[in-house]
Amino acid sequence: MSGTRVATSVVLIPLLFIIVWVLPPIYFAGLAVVAAVVGLQEFYGMVKARGLKPLETIGFLLGAVLILEFSRTGMQRLGYDLVLTFSVLAVLCARLFSRRPVEGALEEIAVTLLGVLYVALLFGFQVAIHRGSQGKYWLMFMYLVIWASDTGAYYVGSAFGKHRLYEKISPKKSVEGLAGGVAASVLVAVLCKLWLVKGLGWGPAIALGAVLALVGTVGDLAESLLKRSAGVKDSGALIPGHGGILDRMDSMLFAAPVLYYYLKMR
Repeated sequence: MSGTRVATSVVLIPLLFIIVWVLPPIYFAGLAVVAAVVGLQEFYGMVKARGLKPLETIGFLLGAVLILEFSRTGMQRLGYDLVLTFSVLAVLCARLFSRRPVEGALEEIAVTLLGVLYVALLFGFQVAIHRGSQGKYWLMFMYLVIWASDTGAYYVGSAFGKHRLYEKISPKKSVEGLAGGVAASVLVAVLCKLWLVKGLGWGPAIALGAVLALVGTVGDLAESLLKRSAGVKDSGALIPGHGGILDRMDSMLFAAPVLYYYLKMR
């Protein structure tokens, strides 16, 4: 793990903690809007590397509106169904009345909407969790569990990794690393049960730790699939030593909806 990567984490993690834990929810919502727009820019950049031309401006606007809807409703019934319906109509109409040639319309509409769904919709679940009951506790729980998974997978995989997990997508990931990541996540989830979310039972804590680690790994692999398809190493270069927003949030994008619906059903 490079010194630049560690130094960046030392600076950004306390800043994120302050925004999530100390400041009013509107600040985290604002951060989420900015992060989603930057993530969309990175996603559309990968799309353009494949020779396609997404409708970036409307994608940015729809992504921001979707995040704000999550902020408005929190853990209540979300109105994102309305926003998503409007998004489909808006993107279709924008392409229909654009000056671009008819050729390529299908691909451009598809990748524009995929960006809104993959980045803004999935990112918005973090905002919804944060606005819910004990939201800052649960959001911090998810961050700590996913960070533990990443750290455990890295160190165990580096030391003992022999069996490739999914070589065609991520040659460096190993089954041993995955096991280390899950074990670290479960340990941190249990510690969080003791000190952070005390109402969580032992069984649910262990299960959530394992499930979020596994789901987060799938999210990591999904972003690797997109990057390999686009022929890029990182989604961006915004965060020194880490790459882009999507490189740092790929696991969270998959983990947040799982945690959100768990909290809705408990």
